[in-house]
Amino acid sequence: MGVRTATPPGRRLHPGHLRHQRDGSRVDAVRVPVIAAGGIGDARGIAAAFALGAAAVQLGTAYLFTPEATTAAVHRAALREARDEATAITNVFTGRPARGLLNRLMREVGPLSELPPAFPLAANAPAALRAKAEPAGSGDFQPLWCGQAGAFGRELPAGELTRRLAEETLARLARR
Repeated sequence: MGVRTATPPGRRLHPGHLRHQRDGSRVDAVRVPVIAAGGIGDARGIAAAFALGAAAVQLGTAYLFTPEATTAAVHRAALREARDEATAITNVFTGRPARGLLNRLMREVGPLSELPPAFPLAANAPAALRAKAEPAGSGDFQPLWCGQAGAFGRELPAGELTRRLAEETLARLARR
């Protein structure tokens, strides 16, 4: 017996969809708990996902700012300046699609390209460029993973971030 959950078919439930999806019908369309993910980085997004029927919420980028994360200094600096429009889905670093901050490699190769080798070999392609650029403070050739909620990041220990998000979400839900 395994755990069965769902992200609504073909899409993630996140605030970008919440603007167009106000009645929770995506959650109602499945018979397993829905975990909302993508574009959520603060109590407003968490509360909105719960209000639409999500059973849980998953945050990713918010935790890249924590001291426990092994985020490189170049990546942390880029995250501090991140804006939603500065991200794109790319396959140039891994051979599989993922969202990251636009950088030189993504701009010049494509964010999505047929050039990278298949996963997991794609990571080796820019390795020499990355090895030179990163120590010089450049993120031009490394994956700068960042979701659509990068601007919500807070530099707090992971446990403290989790506690604050929970407290802020509960306070927001109590006001409804």
